[in-house]
Amino acid sequence: MKRLLCSVILIATLVAGASFHVWYLSHQTQSLSDQLIQADEAVQHGDWDQGLELTQQAWTQWEHLMFYLHTTLHHEDIDAVSTSFQEALAVLERKEQPGEHAAINARILYQLELLVEAELPSLKNIL
Repeated sequence: MKRLLCSVILIATLVAGASFHVWYLSHQTQSLSDQLIQADEAVQHGDWDQGLELTQQAWTQWEHLMFYLHTTLHHEDIDAVSTSFQEALAVLERKEQPGEHAAINARILYQLELLVEAELPSLKNIL
């Protein structure tokens, strides 16, 4: 009976930990996405400085998450998002092509979405 109880407690702890991880990752990526969407809207309206500031804030938030993310996710995925952030910041500093910024921003948003999707319990992720 003790073995069964210990097993149930262990499984419940693992499920709770995994659920918290998915919730936390979703919350953080949604916050980043909101900032990036606002940055893109600012750039589309010609306010490059506001777009740069919002993207820099998102980058700072991303940097603070990197240790946790490198601990829990694939390093290649994290590095891809980081590279895209650097590309977006470079375009914003040049203030040249809003279309190029929009494309890079869309890529970051999609990469963030994929990070969460990869962690969700689904048949696709299990197989």
